[in-house]
Amino acid sequence: MRLTIFATTDVHGAIYPYDYFNTSEKSASLLHVQSYIERYKAAHPDEMVLAVDNGDMLQGDVWSDYDYRHQNVPLFVPHVMNGIYDVIGIGNHEFNFGLDYLDKAYGQMDAEIVNANVDFKNHPLKSRVKPYTIVENETLDGILKIGFLSVVPTQILKWDAAHLEGKVTVRDMRTTVEKIAKEMKAEGADIIILLSHSGMSKNPDQVKSYGENQTLLMTMIKDIDGIVFGHTHEFFPDTTFEMEIDNIDFRKGVVNGKPMVQPGVSASHLGQLTFDIEHDGSWRIVDSMAQLIDSDRMPLDESLKKKYEDLHEQVSRYLSQPIGHIDETWHTYFSRVLPSEAVQVTAEAGKAYTRDLMEKGEIETLPIVAFNAVIRAGRDGPNDYTVLEAGDITLSAAIDLYKHTNIMTIIKLDGRTLKEWLEWSASQFNQISPETDELLEPNRSKDGFPSYNFDTFFDLDYTFDITQPPRYSGTAKQISDSERVVEMKYDGRPVEPDDCFIVPANNYRVSYTPFLREAEVVHESYRHVRDIVVEYMMAEPEFEHSNPMTIVPARKYRMMSATKAKDYIENDSRIKYIEAIDDGFSWYEIDLSKEEKAWPK
Repeated sequence: MRLTIFATTDVHGAIYPYDYFNTSEKSASLLHVQSYIERYKAAHPDEMVLAVDNGDMLQGDVWSDYDYRHQNVPLFVPHVMNGIYDVIGIGNHEFNFGLDYLDKAYGQMDAEIVNANVDFKNHPLKSRVKPYTIVENETLDGILKIGFLSVVPTQILKWDAAHLEGKVTVRDMRTTVEKIAKEMKAEGADIIILLSHSGMSKNPDQVKSYGENQTLLMTMIKDIDGIVFGHTHEFFPDTTFEMEIDNIDFRKGVVNGKPMVQPGVSASHLGQLTFDIEHDGSWRIVDSMAQLIDSDRMPLDESLKKKYEDLHEQVSRYLSQPIGHIDETWHTYFSRVLPSEAVQVTAEAGKAYTRDLMEKGEIETLPIVAFNAVIRAGRDGPNDYTVLEAGDITLSAAIDLYKHTNIMTIIKLDGRTLKEWLEWSASQFNQISPETDELLEPNRSKDGFPSYNFDTFFDLDYTFDITQPPRYSGTAKQISDSERVVEMKYDGRPVEPDDCFIVPANNYRVSYTPFLREAEVVHESYRHVRDIVVEYMMAEPEFEHSNPMTIVPARKYRMMSATKAKDYIENDSRIKYIEAIDDGFSWYEIDLSKEEKAWPK
């Protein structure tokens, strides 16, 4: 007989087939996935078919935001999930809204919720979330017991410390899986599937105890029969997967004999694990494989779309609330090198919020240094950029500008720590020699430098010498004693090590970054940064666009961005289109020796 398990991961609220930022239909969504699964079940009545989600469903897109803002009515995302899933694992972003909201959301779901390495202590989630579940299915040969367990990175204690500190404990993923899988076998599980909200890496820092991306280690646990993994928004099986692994069969999607699938992000793909099993006194797996199915190729069941159309319209009305006006188009196509107003506005909002607290006497009056990272810069594909056209803007624009649910956290820093922070940002650039011209590290969280960790400090003026080796990795681990920051000024004066500054930040950055964890927190608002940005935009403020960063050597480089970015290159710009690559990306030339006359907005 055949067992088929369909899997999603990192959907991030991409429920309905509509792009609320570009106001256009989408060819990939969770409803596309549901359409495919339902058609498959109807066409294969003799197969045992189950559907699972591997976490990061409840945060990230506008349906998720709508749910959080409308908790007094039944939530939309759980309602849709109830029509799809049998088992649901937990991702790190599930904790972004706090434990009480998570309990409310899970309380409205019909599927089994599993996680094995988070202890919720005295919270009601302790009884709602099970370490594992065993699904029993009647067959002609007897009952087949399929077990599911789930784990999430221990780093949630840093990323969401404001919500989790003192309320949960988190155990190492690999050792937990080994222990719980044995328990499941002892309880009679015939097949065990791991939902690993963790990427696959060979980097020693990732696979060590309490490492963030340990999935490769899970392939070596004998009691595990198949793996759904995620977190890093990559695709597997895929011959372009950025890692060389021994004992891998890309054709069958098998690593160390175990079928594995990582179905991307935002319902871009559906994962499928297939097991051919037989019973000869006990259940035995005869053959297994894994594959990805592209959601773009899935016909949408129009009746499903119609079923949730009313919810879609409610979300659309919510997002259409006007919040301000901009005179020129803002975008982030080149913002990893030339900061744009689409990045700067969040820093300006944080600065205005901080200045107001200073005027009220609630925090010490010191120079304010505001920053922001490039949140959407192509990490999740060529459509993963912010573009706000000139004119009136709505609430959806604020979500596009700052999609995370981070909390405003204001800290006090000295110049010494501020320089380390800049060294981390400077590390996103490749080390340049006369023979190299590719400017940026890959924009990915695993073995690269994700754009959401590249901070631009708009109230400073600073220079990076990128002929020197990087000082930090993309995860803020120091990897050398090199120094790239050759100049750092505030208000025209060099910043000294003992100078003090107030920095409007966020809970993620403060808790995640090693050199910031001991920083003095002078204000923690428990307000989301996005709400503060919305209020700032509603006041229609004016601020002077700033590019605080100078890169040496100042010469021509290559960088990658979306192909459609060429339509946003201004006359006399330092940026020139070169050629298309594939999958919607292209190479561009950026001439840093040329004085910029037209800013990319």
